[in-house]
Amino acid sequence: MNFIHQARQSIGHHVKVMTAHDTFTGTLLSVGSDFLVIRVRHNRNEQRLLIRLESIIALSRSEEPTSLEDESSHTASMDDDDLLEQYLLEADDE
Repeated sequence: MNFIHQARQSIGHHVKVMTAHDTFTGTLLSVGSDFLVIRVRHNRNEQRLLIRLESIIALSRSEEPTSLEDESSHTASMDDDDLLEQYLLEADDE
């Protein structure tokens, strides 16, 4: 099995995505031929991030957070908004 096939099996699940620059946790929404979309929580807002497959080092399922405070969109400093914005698709209106 290739990476895309394995990643698609995690759609709808809470995942951890490690890239060369950061690690993101959230719900995997979709997997394309060269990207994936993950819903993350940032500053108490849900946002969708587009992450290129070529930048991904590892993808794993993780436990669902039990509260908003338990979930962080990435493990780097939350002050590093410029880094997060390079992945930002659009704010979720849900």
